Amino acid sequence: MTGTSLTDPVQWVHMVPELEFLADSSPVVGKPDQSFPFVLQNIKGLWTAVFGKPVLESSAVAFFYARMALEMAFLLNGLSAPVSEKDLKRIWVAGARSAARCWKASATNMEISPETWVEAVAADIVPDQKWLWNTCEQQVFSIFLIDTGLQSVSAYTESCSNFYQWAQHVWPYLGSSNVLMAEGGDERLGLDSQTRQNRYGCIYGPSGAGGQYSSSTASSPSLFAFNAIEQKRLELVRDMLVQPPEHPLCALETEIKTFLAQYYGVEAPDNCILAPSGTDSVLAALALSLPLNPAVCVVLAGVEETGSGVPLATQGRHFASTTALGVRVRKSEKIAGFPAGTQLVTAPLRTENGELNSRQNIFHICQQQIHKAIQAGQRVLLYLLDTSKTGQLVPDIQVVQALCHTYPGQIDVVVDACQARLMPERIKAYLQQNWAVMVTGSKFYTGPAFCGALLLPKTWKQRLAHAVLPSGLAAYFNQADWPTCKATAFLNNGFNLGLLLRWVGACAEIKRFSEVPAVEKIRRLESFLSGIRHILKQNQRVELLAEAFITRDALPNAWDNHQTIFSFLVKSGEHGGLLPVLDFEECRQLYVWLKQDLAGYLPFGCSDTVRRIMANSYHLGQPVAVPYGGARGQMAGALRISVSARHISGSDMPTGMMYDAYLEQERQNIQNALEKIVLILRYWAFLQKSEEKKLSAPPENIMDIEAETLLPVAL
Repeated sequence: MTGTSLTDPVQWVHMVPELEFLADSSPVVGKPDQSFPFVLQNIKGLWTAVFGKPVLESSAVAFFYARMALEMAFLLNGLSAPVSEKDLKRIWVAGARSAARCWKASATNMEISPETWVEAVAADIVPDQKWLWNTCEQQVFSIFLIDTGLQSVSAYTESCSNFYQWAQHVWPYLGSSNVLMAEGGDERLGLDSQTRQNRYGCIYGPSGAGGQYSSSTASSPSLFAFNAIEQKRLELVRDMLVQPPEHPLCALETEIKTFLAQYYGVEAPDNCILAPSGTDSVLAALALSLPLNPAVCVVLAGVEETGSGVPLATQGRHFASTTALGVRVRKSEKIAGFPAGTQLVTAPLRTENGELNSRQNIFHICQQQIHKAIQAGQRVLLYLLDTSKTGQLVPDIQVVQALCHTYPGQIDVVVDACQARLMPERIKAYLQQNWAVMVTGSKFYTGPAFCGALLLPKTWKQRLAHAVLPSGLAAYFNQADWPTCKATAFLNNGFNLGLLLRWVGACAEIKRFSEVPAVEKIRRLESFLSGIRHILKQNQRVELLAEAFITRDALPNAWDNHQTIFSFLVKSGEHGGLLPVLDFEECRQLYVWLKQDLAGYLPFGCSDTVRRIMANSYHLGQPVAVPYGGARGQMAGALRISVSARHISGSDMPTGMMYDAYLEQERQNIQNALEKIVLILRYWAFLQKSEEKKLSAPPENIMDIEAETLLPVAL
C-alpha cells in the first residue's frame, strides 16, 4: 500500500493479495474516531472487523492488524452461536500468533513491533502460562469490549491450566500460510532474511507477477493456489479450536493421499508416501529396496540432470545439513540404518561435446553395471528419469523393460517423474509394471516448492510387512507420511504442516489443470509451444539445445509427447567471455540479473524503453551445466523456459481476461525476457561494476543447490 493513511479499508483489504481470501469472507468497517486499532463486533449476525485510528493513519501497521482482525472474524463466523469467552481466548491466540509470525517474517526493517506481545507470541516456545493468560484476557477485553455487556458472547470459559495445555498442543501449527509453508524442509526451503526468497528464488506468498517460467526448478504459488491454502489452513485452525490437532491434520494427510491415489491410479491412498522433496523420496525408495537385499547397487543414468542431492541420497547419505524435520546433520555422512556399502554408478546423459549420449551407449553402460552388480550378489535399484532438467527421458522405457526381463526379480525400478511432465495414465502404467514412481506437485504443476511423494505398487507396499526400516528416517519423515504398519511405528507421531499446505496448493493446481478438456489442453499447449519456439529461433543470441525425442505409447489426446522445457545457451557476443556462449558461472549471474530491477544500474543516457525492459523481472529455470563442444572440460550454462500446467489452465490469469489474450501476454513476456538478456549482455560491464560495489549486500546463493553436483559422475 502506498501513502501514509488508509482512507478506504474496505477497498484496501481487497487489494492485498495475501488478504484476498479473508477479505472475501468477512466484512470490514472503518471508524476514524475509534482509539483501538481494531475491534470485532457482531453486526447483523456477522462478526465484522472495525478498524480504528491507529490502523487508518498508519500504513506501516495496517497489514499486521488487518491480518489479525480478519482471521479472527473468519474463525468466529464459523462457530455456532453463542460464542463463549473460551472461544474468544483461543481465537485471539490463533489470530495473534498468525499476525505476529507474519510480521516477524516480513518486517525486517521495522525496529518497533506493533504490540508489546509480538515477540513472545511469535516465538517457537510457548510463553509463560501466567503471562499468556493475562495478556490474552486483556486483549480479548479490548477487542470485544466485554465491559459493554456484549450479548452475543456467553460467559462459559475454561481454567488457566486447560487453556495453557491447549496452547502448548496447537502452538507449532499456528501461523500465517506463507510462514508455515516455509517450514518442514531442509535449508533449501528457508527464506533469505533480505529477499524473503528461498534458494530457488521463490516466495510463499501469492505471486501476481508475470514472467514465471521456472517450473522446471520451482515456482511461487499463484493467487489461486494460495487462496486454496489459506482456506484449508483456516479450516484446520477452526477445527483445532475444539479438538486435538492430530485429528484434522491426520484427516488432511489422508485427503491428500486419496487425491493423489485417484489422480495417478495408485491402488490405495496408503500406497503413497508424502515427502518434502524428490530427494527425500529417494531415501524412501532405497529404504524399501533394502529388505530384499541389504547390498544394493544404484544405477542412475542422467545423474547430472537430477536433483543436486540425489547422488548422496541414493547412497543413504545426508544430502543437506538440515533434514526436513529440522534435525541438524552432517552432510554426506551415512544416515543411521542405511548400509555403508551402497554403490552408485552412473551413465552420463551427454557426451563431452554436449551432444546427447546415444540410446545404445546408455543401454550398454547400464547393462554392464547391472550384470556386474548381480554377479557380485547385489540387488539393483535402477532409475528411469522421466523427465530430466532439460526434458529428456533416460534410459528408454523399452531399455528398462528389456533389462528387467533379462534379470527377472533382481531389479527394482524407480521412475523419477518429479518434473511431472507426463499424463497420469503414464504413472499408472509404470505402477502396473511394479515400478515405484516419484512425483512432485511443485514442478510442472507449480505448487509451492517442496512437495513430493513416492507412489508404491502393491509389491513394494507388501515389503513393509516384514521390513525393518533404517532408524535415520525418523529425522526425515513422520508416521503419517508413510503407510500405517509396524515397520513405521518408530517414526515421529507429529505432522509436517508445511508439507501438507504445500500439497494443498499443488492439488488445487492439478485439479484446475485436469478440468481443462483434453482437446483444449492440446490446442493451448501447441499454440504456446509454437510461439515460444518461434521467439527463440528468431533471436540471434540464443542457441537451442536439441529437444528430446520421447517415444511413448499412444494415448488418446496425449499432451505429454510435447517438449515443455526449452533449454538454450546464450551467445556471449559483446560480453566477450572465454567461450562463444556464457559459461555456467556467467549464466548463473545472468539468471540472477534477469530477476532483478536493473534500471538503476544503467549508464546515463539510456532510453526510457531500455530502462523499462531492464526494470522487469523474469524468473526462468535455473541454469543447467552442460558440456560445450570444442572446449573439453568447459561447462556452458543452459537457461530454461518452462511451460507449466498453470499456463495451460490459466490459474494465474487476471480476472475477466480471456485465455487467448492471456496466452498472448505470456508470449510477450518471453519476448521481453529475451530482450532483457540482450540488454544485459550489452551492459554487462556496467552491471558487473555495480555488483562489485554492493559490498553491504551478500551475493545471492540461490544457485548453490544446482551447481553443487552437476558435473557428470564418473563410472
